[in-house]
Amino acid sequence: MRNHEIAMLSFARLARISHETPHPLGRDRFLVLAGREACMAGWLEVAERCRSLILAGNMHHFLSQSASFPDALRDDGKVGYFTTFDSFCSFEQAEHLLLQNAEPFESSPENAGEAALSELASLDAP
Repeated sequence: MRNHEIAMLSFARLARISHETPHPLGRDRFLVLAGREACMAGWLEVAERCRSLILAGNMHHFLSQSASFPDALRDDGKVGYFTTFDSFCSFEQAEHLLLQNAEPFESSPENAGEAALSELASLDAP
């Protein structure tokens, strides 16, 4: 079973890396994955930060149809959306991408939520 905190941190870091590139195409997809993992890890503040970053750049995103990230995850009508993000980047692919960028996580920090929020602090709407 994967560690949801490590997955949350990995996807948050990939969102930051993507945001820093000239064409941040994958940023919001990584934010969706980070937000879902944040919910699974119990870091709802991180999930809300991911959601607000996405909606700041795209107010018609499928997450806008729910009051919160956890509500979107519980909505049976959105299962298909989340499945498409799984095919975009699996956790194993995320680990590989972080290794390629020399930014992997050795272990989950003591306060994973704060570490994820730190990764997301510099992101604004694309």
